[in-house]
Amino acid sequence: MKIALVSLQFEATTTGGGGVHVEKLTEQLLHSGHEVTILSIHTDPTLAGATLVEGPVPFSREARDGWSVVRFFIEAGLSQPYDGARRVELARIERFCDTVTSWLDERVGDFEIVHLHGHHLIPGYLAHRLRGKGFRVVSTIHFLESTLLTVDPQAVEHFRVTAHTLTQIKLWEAMTRYADTIVPVSPQGKEDLLCVMRELGVELEDTEARTHVISSGVDNEVVMSRSEAEEKLVLSPHPVELVIFCRLDPSKGVHYGIRAAAEAAASSDRKLTLSVAGIPASEAYLRVLGEEIRRARDILSAEIKTFDRIFTPLERNALLDRCHIYVLPTLNEPFGMTLIEAGARGNRLIATDTAGPLYILDGEQMEDRGWGYITRCGVCAKRTEDPEVNLAPNLAKAIGWTLDHWHASADQAIRFLTKIGDGFTWGKVAEDYLEVYRG
Repeated sequence: MKIALVSLQFEATTTGGGGVHVEKLTEQLLHSGHEVTILSIHTDPTLAGATLVEGPVPFSREARDGWSVVRFFIEAGLSQPYDGARRVELARIERFCDTVTSWLDERVGDFEIVHLHGHHLIPGYLAHRLRGKGFRVVSTIHFLESTLLTVDPQAVEHFRVTAHTLTQIKLWEAMTRYADTIVPVSPQGKEDLLCVMRELGVELEDTEARTHVISSGVDNEVVMSRSEAEEKLVLSPHPVELVIFCRLDPSKGVHYGIRAAAEAAASSDRKLTLSVAGIPASEAYLRVLGEEIRRARDILSAEIKTFDRIFTPLERNALLDRCHIYVLPTLNEPFGMTLIEAGARGNRLIATDTAGPLYILDGEQMEDRGWGYITRCGVCAKRTEDPEVNLAPNLAKAIGWTLDHWHASADQAIRFLTKIGDGFTWGKVAEDYLEVYRG
């Protein structure tokens, strides 16, 4: 098949898991013998050495071994695709979508599949622009932004928008119905998207039938063998090393995670350390995290390691392999790729009771402890209606339970390792997409 994958995030423009998803899917499709073209955006890191083809919107085309990358020069001076105020960012993404539409209009017949990746405009608005063009359009909606806007709008700086913009975002999200197949990354993501459509009065019978959940994955070689994981998990380390690695954004609740680690350290007879690593959303939030660490310094040894790009697999594994407990204190997570990455390296897992982690960690079978849930594969702390008051204490209790049930939490980690091999590898993800492509 001839396949075009459309994503703002790819390689040098990647700021999160969506870009990794596209890159890994590309590798699998090429391995299976399909022809792949990536359609993405130029930022400052990608412009160096690029040769632009003149036109209404200049673009470059880089031919690789059996595939190619097309990047459109939408705007100068971008460090990453989401730079600037929200209205500026959304206008930029809309122009990117219009540019992709025009480019594909001139190449009808070149592609059988156009696969859209992202949130709001790309899987929605662009699906609407591409309907009836002769391509089979698949929309993977990696993140439903309108759900985050209802969680803690005062804390989530980047996602704070006007009521008008929120309505527009919902309209774009609902436009995924114009794709031939809609792919949320988790069951809750599917339900949230259908709720948005119901709110807007969309007829769902046909839309729901065309909606299929396909999650993300990891490389097979990244997944520890059972014997390697057991060798790590049987240890009773001193100190116990906790790690939070994710985008350092208020929506990820990293500040709550630091408070929780400090509270757990104060009440435990085991020494704890904490490593926080990721791409900072802003200097302001980085200062907030630094202040949290300074407040806890008498009881918790903690450090922050920042990146200006997504981790390489070597960097990620070096971090995870020396740690013992991974904590994801997120306020809203439709999936939770970092849980899979951490679990693949033999870490015990703690998250919040948001939809993605409950799905990943087998929340269908769980024990309610008041402060959170013990699942088959990890622990999920309750956010409650007031995370500012309750989330850090609940996460601290989750950490305490894990420390006090060291053997039981090792069994959870082994169970999750098996689950990763059965369903969360890129080979399985690609198989599921190829089934969708074939209709």
